[in-house]
Amino acid sequence: MIEIHDPVRLLIIVEHLPEVVLKTIQQSPETYQWFMNEWVNLVVIHPITKALYRFNDGDFQFYQTISRKVGTVSNLTTLVETTQDNVPVMVIA
Repeated sequence: MIEIHDPVRLLIIVEHLPEVVLKTIQQSPETYQWFMNEWVNLVVIHPITKALYRFNDGDFQFYQTISRKVGTVSNLTTLVETTQDNVPVMVIA
């Protein structure tokens, strides 16, 4: 059934120093494999610079956003019912 739906993965966002988060997730080899195998995605927001870093191939890599602007939606139900693609990231007003 993989051809009829998009696989969904958990995304965890942490505000901390990338090197501290890396050392932390390496503490548990079993859990670390979730990140290495991309079953769980991990993004770190640097607490001072607010830069984004995505965990990939065993390390955090700087992530450049596609757009700085996030859309707004007032009726989430209508958005979900009328969108066939993945629902974009939006602020619910």
